[in-house]
Amino acid sequence: MNKEQEKKIKDLIVKYNDILLVSMRLAIAEDFVNLMLLNRDDSDFTLKDLFNNKEEFNKLIVKEFLKRNSSSVTHELKSMKNPLPDFKSNLRKKG
Repeated sequence: MNKEQEKKIKDLIVKYNDILLVSMRLAIAEDFVNLMLLNRDDSDFTLKDLFNNKEEFNKLIVKEFLKRNSSSVTHELKSMKNPLPDFKSNLRKKG
């Protein structure tokens, strides 16, 4: 990736950050609820009041998730292989 491409991606992340943040919150909360429902042992406690206030519920889930995983997520991101070369080669093949 060259500097111009990197700058463009960073600019787009800034542009779309709010939308991506909401998407991430919704995905984590939805997956959490699905896991609780699938594992009936975990769904026997009362969360009815929290389900009524989805915003508060989602914030709590994301807050706890990030508290427990933020360092491991950033560590994984640093060690991820760059997926763009494969993406670029696929584009060249199609184009």
